[in-house]
Amino acid sequence: MFKVGSDIGGTFTDTVFLDERTGELVLGKVLTTPQDPSIGAVDGVTEVLRSLGAGASDISQLIHGTTLVSNAIIERKGARTGLITTRGFRDVLEARTGKRYDLYDPAFEMPEPLVPRFLRKEVIERLAFDGTVVQPLDEAQAQAIVRELVAEGVEAIAVCFLHSFRNPAHELAMKAIIREEAPDIPVSLSVEVVPEIREYPRTSTTAANAYAEPLMRRYMLALGEKLRGQSFGGNLYVMLSGGGITTGEVAARFPVRVLESGPAAGAIAAAFYGQLAGLDKVLSFDMGGTTAKVCFIEDGRPTTTSEFEVARVHRFKSGSGLAIKLPVIQMLEIGAGGGSIAYVDRLGLMKVGPQSAGADPGPACYGRGGPEPTVTDADLVLGYLDPDYFLGGKMALDRAAAEAALRDKVASPLGMDLAQAAWGVHQVVNENMVNAARVHAAESGRDVKSYALVAFGGAGPIHACAVAQKLGMPRVVVPLGAGVTSAVGFLAAPLVFDFVRSYMAPLGELEWTRVNDLLGEMEAEGTRLLRLAGVKPSDITLTRTCDMRYVGQGHEIKVPIPLGRLDASHLAAIQGAFDEEYLRLYHLTNPQYRVEGLNWRVVASGPRPVMVLRRHPASYANLEQARKGERPAFFPEHRTYRACPVYDRYKLFEGASISGPAIIEERESTVVVPPGARATADQYLNLTISLGRA
Repeated sequence: MFKVGSDIGGTFTDTVFLDERTGELVLGKVLTTPQDPSIGAVDGVTEVLRSLGAGASDISQLIHGTTLVSNAIIERKGARTGLITTRGFRDVLEARTGKRYDLYDPAFEMPEPLVPRFLRKEVIERLAFDGTVVQPLDEAQAQAIVRELVAEGVEAIAVCFLHSFRNPAHELAMKAIIREEAPDIPVSLSVEVVPEIREYPRTSTTAANAYAEPLMRRYMLALGEKLRGQSFGGNLYVMLSGGGITTGEVAARFPVRVLESGPAAGAIAAAFYGQLAGLDKVLSFDMGGTTAKVCFIEDGRPTTTSEFEVARVHRFKSGSGLAIKLPVIQMLEIGAGGGSIAYVDRLGLMKVGPQSAGADPGPACYGRGGPEPTVTDADLVLGYLDPDYFLGGKMALDRAAAEAALRDKVASPLGMDLAQAAWGVHQVVNENMVNAARVHAAESGRDVKSYALVAFGGAGPIHACAVAQKLGMPRVVVPLGAGVTSAVGFLAAPLVFDFVRSYMAPLGELEWTRVNDLLGEMEAEGTRLLRLAGVKPSDITLTRTCDMRYVGQGHEIKVPIPLGRLDASHLAAIQGAFDEEYLRLYHLTNPQYRVEGLNWRVVASGPRPVMVLRRHPASYANLEQARKGERPAFFPEHRTYRACPVYDRYKLFEGASISGPAIIEERESTVVVPPGARATADQYLNLTISLGRA
């Protein structure tokens, strides 16, 4: 039986089969089909099945990741959505937090709300801050509002009432009314999507869920039907933004939870390969066709957060996007990939990205009519890519088209020769990624020089050594099958359900019965869902945390909470955990201030899959057997093209050591080892590259 990971990216759809008997990974890569991404996903699966001589009935699990939800929100291609809220709170989506993300730009731009004002309706109802009813829900008005929205042609409805996280009664009553008046319209309640304090993030997250739900439901239905048409009878799971996996039914109902499913899988894969290499601190570097993502990982755990943004008006300006308040792996994503377009701006400066040629038409060298020069075109002209071995020879690259695009759009306008222009594009995209990584490291208080870089993605291994050298990092790890490593992350992730409830009180004033009821309710629901998914009770792990802060602070930190029934005797331990975490983050504590709890969280998870990779026997005895030949490649140390040895990665062996400059090829990606560096293969044919100084 096989476990399968399927990752739909902006340019390629990656597929990984894990043979559970032998530990062997079988990889596939096909172009993404933007008009219907499920076609590319199924094409990727059937292509690998064909190569294995197997059928879809041989698949026990398929774990899937997609950018469908984030793309729908960014491109505004979701459902026509209505919002029903408390009277007086119609404009929360536009008022936001009341803060400007750029104090010095008088013409700063905010993202348009997903729900236009004429589809935002107010209903008479009101709860006090503690959840007591101040004004009952006006059911007659609620019915009339639903009819108005139906008449306006809405395809989904979001409901978010003031203080409903304290008392869900009014939202649940509103849902019953919608079900009666419009039974076919999906409904997203804030008390089901994100029952937490803070009105704007809660409303924004609920609206985003409603906006994407019809699209996600259709997509999951189409994917399931296509797979069943291939005789697939296994379990279909979807990667969560926080790094776990969930059922297809939950993903369809709560699509906002899978906004960052593809990038999250990459971070999980980097954590797996970091541990395999015996590294405690790694920086995940995932450079694909459209974007590059970086994420800090310590002790096998990617950094996570419960707040992020999507569809930013300005990519690098926090606050310029739509707020999403759900667990997510914290990573920085920039528009730098193999398909990033190079151009000369109005000031005569060379720029690369964030615009991408995508999968259609793609880079000029794809020969699909793309006129713009891209990073892939530059890498081809520099000699790093073999035009006859791209995707293992399945897709020939047109070097003449790449040269023409670079010459016309970059070299000639800047008065450069072709090699200078190609190297300039390569360097500019590297600097873009390096600068972003430096900012990300500074914001999170980390010294990037103490980390190793785990590089993957179709373009990542080409650029990884140069990026690491500029950051002062000592080594780079490149997994076997680096071009589809993100999909491996799906196979290394546990089944997870996460829950949150808000209850605000200083630690010394907590009602322990209420705390225990909240935690118990969430743990029972998580256990129930995991058991329905086939997880044995003995394999279920429950983790508790609480968002805590000093009374009066505007932000909180996540603190671990003991398991079991809590009472006043646990106060010292909880306070101590807060002090320890606060000290780690800010290097001081404020013992004169009281501490309060806000959001109580439970994560229910199944066992982390045990993924045992196949050890590659030493079928080849020396590097000469792995050497494919040589080709001219450009390295700045030589200031020109020089013959560079090219190696077949599949003919390497444990202990094989290659000095740079060298190029190591596999079907889905190419590793560039610069002068002064040395690459060493382990028993799994993963490469560790020790770097000289930049």
